[in-house]
Amino acid sequence: MPKRNLVPVNTLAVRRRCLKFIGLGTAAAFLETKLISNLQAEAASVKSIQLHIYIEAKPGKGRELEKIYHSAYVPAIKVQDGFLSSRLLRQYDSTSKYEIDISFKSEKQRATWAQSKEHQSAWPKVEALAAKITWQGFDQLV
Repeated sequence: MPKRNLVPVNTLAVRRRCLKFIGLGTAAAFLETKLISNLQAEAASVKSIQLHIYIEAKPGKGRELEKIYHSAYVPAIKVQDGFLSSRLLRQYDSTSKYEIDISFKSEKQRATWAQSKEHQSAWPKVEALAAKITWQGFDQLV
């Protein structure tokens, strides 16, 4: 008795399309992962300068400092030439110890920011809430 093909032709066509779809999806996921990896490597390779500003807020002024950072400081700094990033950190288990980290493409651009009208408007609002401010500058090497 001859063997019969028990799978209808329609099912084979559907299976073939599904396998192609899975193959395309796998290729797309691979390319997306590679693209993200390349972008991360490129961002990491950008040399920059960073300024870490350590702020001890006046008693009871921590939340107000957080609001000023978001409403005044970030809008002022993000329009500056050479600006790369800024972030606000608060120490664990503290309501008064903060750190603002800023990153610029060059020290010259950071210094220009420090003299800008936007900085002259935003920074006094931060200073008014601080009991103590110190800072440390860094060159990003990698």
